[in-house]
Amino acid sequence: MKKVLAATLILLLASPVCLWAMAPSPPDPPETGYGSTQFYITDSYTEYEMGDSGDGERVWWYVPEVLKNGDSAPVVIFLHGFLMVAPDIYMGHIEHLCSQGYIVIFPQFNKGGISGVIQDMMLNADQNDFLTRAIDATNLALTQLGGIAETDDMVLYGHSVGGLMALCWAGFDGPAVQRVVLASPCLDNTEAMPSFVSSMMEGLITNLDYEALGPATQCPVTILWGNDDALATASQMESVVDALPNAASIRLYTAFSDDNGNPEIIADHMACAQDDGWMPSLLMDMFGGDCEEDSLDYRYFYAGLDQALDGLIDMAFDMGAWSDGEPVVPVIEGLP
Repeated sequence: MKKVLAATLILLLASPVCLWAMAPSPPDPPETGYGSTQFYITDSYTEYEMGDSGDGERVWWYVPEVLKNGDSAPVVIFLHGFLMVAPDIYMGHIEHLCSQGYIVIFPQFNKGGISGVIQDMMLNADQNDFLTRAIDATNLALTQLGGIAETDDMVLYGHSVGGLMALCWAGFDGPAVQRVVLASPCLDNTEAMPSFVSSMMEGLITNLDYEALGPATQCPVTILWGNDDALATASQMESVVDALPNAASIRLYTAFSDDNGNPEIIADHMACAQDDGWMPSLLMDMFGGDCEEDSLDYRYFYAGLDQALDGLIDMAFDMGAWSDGEPVVPVIEGLP
């Protein structure tokens, strides 16, 4: 009897592990089309860097060994989220772009180091300064790039507070871009912080006036959002659309979380980032979720920016299927 009970206990304890191991896995990267490797033309690039991190004026730019159009290439200006100053956090996406021959400029607009974080969070949290730094750093990189950068074919991509800055870019006389892609744009900086931090920052942040600056944007705009984003909320997405009355077109898409298998697909605020970078995983969770390269990256954020670079306005997303054949919850246009 004791042996039977022991065997039953072992079976019960092991069953969750077995179920976890047997759970369907999420889809791999697409084999063809946007977000895939189909359009890769090189497997190497050169990273350049200038500026001082402590002043928030560092800029990186990435030049593929083989440029998209031979002697020159379109440019992606890549604006990071609040305090996410390390390109490593988005390196999966940057390398995906470089592999297709695109030049990528990554301006750092937050100050680096502990003292810099304290300044940008508590002493001089002025988003107008952040955007000025980003524009100055981008202009510096464009000057260094010279003729290989196709300045008449640039796409601006911004995540979180970087998305807010992209929304205000034209109103701040940033370098002219032909298309804008906003990934979970966050209009309220304090919503991207833990409550105990945001309460301390009340009254310390000077926010960008996106309602006044947004109307300067006249090019097509694409917004990529996830339904489990608790920081850049659905109501904020509505405000983003309202702030763009003169955009040539606006398309808002929503991706959905899907718990059919393991690991789950989670469409949260950090879904478009691939690595925690310098930030401890626990802190990153408090700012909106884990950062890992997964099917939402390949099939949604990579694919969306790829389509913008190809000049598409109406986009389609192949979210694939779980290993058990169950389709992943599809992307919709608009809000749920």
